[in-house]
Amino acid sequence: MGKTLQEQLYQAMMHSIEQGHLEPGLVLLEGNIAKVFGMSRSPVRQTLWRLYEEGTISRFEGRGYLVGRHPADIVRRTLTAGDFRKVGGRAAIERQDAWRQMAETVERDIVLCSMKGRLELNELQLAKTLGVSRSVTHRILLHLQSLGVVEKTKYTSWNVVPLDESRLHHLYEARLQLEPFMISQACQAMTEPEIARFIERLDDAARHYPDVPGTTLDALENDLHIEAIARGGNPEILGMLSRTRPILLVSKHLLGALFDMPAEDPFFDEHRDVFEKLLARRPEQAARSLHAHLVRSEGKVQARLAAFRETAQVDLPAYLRWDDKD
Repeated sequence: MGKTLQEQLYQAMMHSIEQGHLEPGLVLLEGNIAKVFGMSRSPVRQTLWRLYEEGTISRFEGRGYLVGRHPADIVRRTLTAGDFRKVGGRAAIERQDAWRQMAETVERDIVLCSMKGRLELNELQLAKTLGVSRSVTHRILLHLQSLGVVEKTKYTSWNVVPLDESRLHHLYEARLQLEPFMISQACQAMTEPEIARFIERLDDAARHYPDVPGTTLDALENDLHIEAIARGGNPEILGMLSRTRPILLVSKHLLGALFDMPAEDPFFDEHRDVFEKLLARRPEQAARSLHAHLVRSEGKVQARLAAFRETAQVDLPAYLRWDDKD
């Protein structure tokens, strides 16, 4: 029988505290932790109380708890999923939500097919294919809609947003305008241990490259383009950037799966350069480094897209069909 979410949360927090990911004096808030793990506050509250009774954390005169028994300083920052990552970028908590595993499979099929042209998706057929209820199917589709890979048309029909050269370029244009600004804003918000952990994960992947799974590459991409960018603190811009997610999905589903890993590492040095500028508290230089990285990245991803469109064959799932208007 699998471990409960509460037990997994306890082990994840203990691991992060022991490894120094959650530094002494760090303020721990129920709401922040619940949001990171996508769970209710009840298991978080019980886990924090258990850690307090064991002497791992202490009461805070304000709200929440502090890491350590008697920390000298108080550290206030927003926790992210990166504070709880295991080795290789795997999530610290393995949720039992079956829809998430199904969503990953559907995401892969849709992304690969979207590189070939315009398609329509039938929600009823998707439910039949997956053998699940309409509510589960709808949840999956809303998740994929948030990633910018599908859009609702009417009733039970959805369109798969085609990912061609033009759309890819437009998505990169959006990122070039928004991400450098956000990383400059994140410069003062991120702590040295936080930045150092991102660099450590890059260095570990570089040592093992090319024997690095695609899931690790995706996690490292998230470190910079999701986690670090989120520290910029502007939720409106983050909402806009969520629509550019298909860029990361191209490499996620191609590298190490349908395409061999590049002879040289795909982005480690460039990501490291951005993080080093953040560590040195040079926001303008960090922004320029990220801008240059995105420019180079577009050329690589466009090449992968062109190669896939030219040579790869895709099996069309039963719930998809080519749009006659394409």
